[in-house]
Amino acid sequence: MAQKSEPGNNYETCYTFIIKTGSDVPIKESTRKWDDGPMILTINPGSETTSSQELRVDEHFNFKTEGAVTVDFWLPRHIGVPKLLKVDLESDKLELFGKDALYVREITILYDRVPYRFPIKNFIYPHHPIHNPTEPRKGCVPHFLIREGAGTLKHHETEDFIIRAREEDLKNTKSMVNWKKSKDVVGDLLYPGLVDVMEYNKLPRFLQFKEANYDMILDFTDKGRDEIKSNVFNNLRAKVLGTYKENRFASFEEFELYLKHKSNEMGWPKENISEAMKVAKNFHTDEEFGRQMLCGPNAQQVQKVMSLDGRWAGRDVPEHALEGKSLQDVMEQGKLFQVTTDELDGIPHGGSFSKKLTGTEQTWYTILADCLLYLRNDGKLVPVLIRLENRNDGKPATWWSPPEPEITDLDHPGYLAWLYAKMWFRSADMNCYVMCTHFSKCHAVSETIAVAAYRNLPNAHPVFRILQPHIQGIIPVNVNARAVVISPKKNVFSLFLSSGSSTTEVFHNYFKKFSYNDLVVPEDVKKRGVEDIPEYLYRDDMMSHWEIIHQYLEELVHLSYHSDDDVLKDQELQDFLQEVVDIGFHRFENGAGFPRNISKREKLVEYLTVVVVNISVFHTAVNFQTFSYVTFQPNMPSSMTQPPPGQDDQITMETILDSLPLLETTFYAMNASNLLGTFSPIERFYLGDHGQNKLGMLGENMVVSPEQEACIRRMGERMRGLKDKIDNRNKGRYMKYDVLSPINTPITTQA
Repeated sequence: MAQKSEPGNNYETCYTFIIKTGSDVPIKESTRKWDDGPMILTINPGSETTSSQELRVDEHFNFKTEGAVTVDFWLPRHIGVPKLLKVDLESDKLELFGKDALYVREITILYDRVPYRFPIKNFIYPHHPIHNPTEPRKGCVPHFLIREGAGTLKHHETEDFIIRAREEDLKNTKSMVNWKKSKDVVGDLLYPGLVDVMEYNKLPRFLQFKEANYDMILDFTDKGRDEIKSNVFNNLRAKVLGTYKENRFASFEEFELYLKHKSNEMGWPKENISEAMKVAKNFHTDEEFGRQMLCGPNAQQVQKVMSLDGRWAGRDVPEHALEGKSLQDVMEQGKLFQVTTDELDGIPHGGSFSKKLTGTEQTWYTILADCLLYLRNDGKLVPVLIRLENRNDGKPATWWSPPEPEITDLDHPGYLAWLYAKMWFRSADMNCYVMCTHFSKCHAVSETIAVAAYRNLPNAHPVFRILQPHIQGIIPVNVNARAVVISPKKNVFSLFLSSGSSTTEVFHNYFKKFSYNDLVVPEDVKKRGVEDIPEYLYRDDMMSHWEIIHQYLEELVHLSYHSDDDVLKDQELQDFLQEVVDIGFHRFENGAGFPRNISKREKLVEYLTVVVVNISVFHTAVNFQTFSYVTFQPNMPSSMTQPPPGQDDQITMETILDSLPLLETTFYAMNASNLLGTFSPIERFYLGDHGQNKLGMLGENMVVSPEQEACIRRMGERMRGLKDKIDNRNKGRYMKYDVLSPINTPITTQA
């Protein structure tokens, strides 16, 4: 401990500062210290009666990995309780030689043996001693002005110097986080508001601190790019030599062998490969098809059929598929469900990059596909009718049903025709999953809320401190995605998805139907009519997370908002809500149903639960199973290279294999799914697990009062109970469902 000043008289008392720095990024230079200059601290700056002088801390601070410096100052007792802390950084080092910003996690002041905590979690850039900047510089605020403890509502503050500091803090952050008009990105198509930054390294520094994850993404991307370059080069060379031949798979077994080989070569996780091989063994069965509709990565689409009008009008299903009942009977019994892919309506065929990738120009067919599913008496959900429509080529819809039960030969034309129809549906479902369920609902919606939060909620606001650990990853991930995944020049989706060249149009189709209530898990379950489907493990675990997080947030909200009147009087909160609607969803009908203002604590708790669950739990459900279900491409083909079958076509195994993606496309889908399904090395989870080197939520948050941390611990206990429940449920299962176990559920979106 460094002692910075000695006691002078009886009117002085000791203030001990514990300064925690370092962004917890695991890199090789982990022992590097920040020593460019002193840190300048001021207690209660701006107060006429309780402000300290500037306190100079000449220490070497941890720069990358976490560390702490402790210093003592003897200060006049009249300063009293530290309510506000100003943090400055100075350096006379020339810009020419490079100066670094310092990440400050938290500063704790011990005064009269009581800890006063100032959560920061932000970067600060040093200024020259003779300068006193008042505007953000190098993506950093000029200085920190941090309120102590749990955070406060502005109308609860009574001291002018604290209110002024709060307003200055928000003004500085707001100037660095600006809206980009969605019209500038997608024209007249629907898309939520987004941050006005197109390159990761131009983001404010506090949105760049996850370098480890960013470097991991680039590393995986480079590995995949090297493999693709090699494939392209080999194809060109073969064409010159006259030896070129399309790299098609000759059997499902070859897909399996390729998956094993590439997984070993690329170093993909063995556990994920094991799950993918289980899928490969059973994907052809109706029972596995139905299970994936309930427990796969796109398990949010099943809805009860309430009428046989519309797309199902005049259609029937063989009675053997419905256990001797009619379609009308099973619908009236509440046992008929559907999954549709309307988001692909009007989307053209893809494959524009196929020649560059595979050596031959292909059409990747984008069609509309719908599926009816029946809940059997044994509790299994199985497909019973599939509708395929190649609307792009003006072809009539075709209808497909399961073969007679006596057909057991896997090479029988009737069996192959049904398998082929299921694969066409799964391909359409895969395209909707990637661009609608995953990117649109998780990423795009969450970014809009995060931008509004940074612009309207100061560091001192309790809602900002609640949301910060959850929203911190989404903006940089999306900016990176727009640069290297969905940009017109680097559209990764177009390299393996049939609809990948039409991302903005697919987004638009999804957002035409999107509403706030889609994010309220209990309402969504009720609206889709899926409360009673057995073994719907996605639904069960989402509901459990919703209830736990809702209770946690209710406790936190009640600590800061003592009544509904506090919610109504919180103008910063109301500004945040209004900006989400007026800018984020201003082109959506009725602001997509998002509340423009909130006057009740109960509604605020629901809103915050929506934000936290969507950005963490829902994203986990759709993101971290991708490898298991996509890498064996016959299960969820990313594209189909032959036209869909006519009603009277004779389907053979050769027909099926000729329609599936080529080797090069298959690899791209595999590599992308591995990238998406890999945890960041600095991920935080709702429940830590030291055995798996997983860090928990406590410590990665800005709610730091003892009462608030007690809320986190109680939530952790409930999450522990959920983990135990999931562990017990998975015992003896061939395909376990533990993607939403709290030890596997990150608290933010980073991929």
